[in-house]
Amino acid sequence: EDNPSNVFATANPLNNYTSQVFANGNTTVGTTSGNTSHKQFVSTLGVSSGKYYWELKNIDATTTDSRVGVSSENVISNPANLTGSGGHVGDDPQSYGYVASSGNKETNDSQSSYGNSFTSGDILMVALDMDNNKLYFGKNGTWQNSGDPTSGSTGTGSAFTVTSGLTYFPACSIIGGGGETYQFNFGNGYFGTTAV
Repeated sequence: EDNPSNVFATANPLNNYTSQVFANGNTTVGTTSGNTSHKQFVSTLGVSSGKYYWELKNIDATTTDSRVGVSSENVISNPANLTGSGGHVGDDPQSYGYVASSGNKETNDSQSSYGNSFTSGDILMVALDMDNNKLYFGKNGTWQNSGDPTSGSTGTGSAFTVTSGLTYFPACSIIGGGGETYQFNFGNGYFGTTAV
């Protein structure tokens, strides 16, 4: 469990814009039913060096327009980047996403082919190597694009080489037609209230 010497990230409730829902110690995030605006959720802790891994479980996917990934400090400092038509992970040049409907990767509002699509019940894997500025995505135990997060500077199968010198925050974005939800596992060992 969280304690002063072992602190886990959660979704940041201070980045709470209209119709967002936080639960289970801010490890479950979503939108209320009927909300059709884009919403980007980011974590409480950002990183600028080191190697990190976290997971998200897609719950109640009522749309296929969601994304998971990372956004930089510069992106999340402007509330306009987190909601509305430009609120997706990957809409900005310092934001990098993996797209549910297509499996594409996206940055600077431009998509290209990468991996498989994902939907309700899928567990998404994210590895961020800030020592080599590489970002990887996986699904249900398989790294997309034959990725190898242990490949170091070669970045085998990485989705992106992220801009160096910035602090990045884990993120997901939703357009909530009927109350779509994600559950984060930042190392606390649970999806919602279910141990993993």
